[in-house]
Amino acid sequence: MRDDEYFQNDADKRTKEYKDWKALKEAQIIEAESSLKGLGDVVEKITEATGIKAVTKAIFGEDCGCDGRKESLNGLLPFGIKAVECVDESDFVYLKSFFSKTRTRIDRDNQVRLTDIFNHVFAKNMVPPSGCATCSKSGFVKAINALHAYYDAAVSQINNTEDEKEEQ
Repeated sequence: MRDDEYFQNDADKRTKEYKDWKALKEAQIIEAESSLKGLGDVVEKITEATGIKAVTKAIFGEDCGCDGRKESLNGLLPFGIKAVECVDESDFVYLKSFFSKTRTRIDRDNQVRLTDIFNHVFAKNMVPPSGCATCSKSGFVKAINALHAYYDAAVSQINNTEDEKEEQ
């Protein structure tokens, strides 16, 4: 197996082997970028790549505070869409029901309702998809994923609040 340095410097860029390597690297970059939630994830990737994280864990142990710092930095500088309004109770109940099922299709009524909730929570002016597959994939699916992440964060926050009340 050839290493990255070979492909970067010596490989014939016309070969299938080079093209396969390049496609793999591009896929890895896309995967890495899509998994980043914020600045904390970027710092973590850098410290892992440079070996700083391994040294820190070796010195301070598994609970070195890295995870807490990562979450704090992600909160300070998150990537992607940021919620600006809270969801109301009836919409929360609707989202709970909607996200409790795995779906391969979303009917028009649900599309309209989800779009309305998305627009309220994220202060956007998105229109429900027209039925065009390309339009749906580019905007609506991303909006639903953002709404799902918002819902999951809200549920997590509720659970944390309930745990804190029980501890008191």
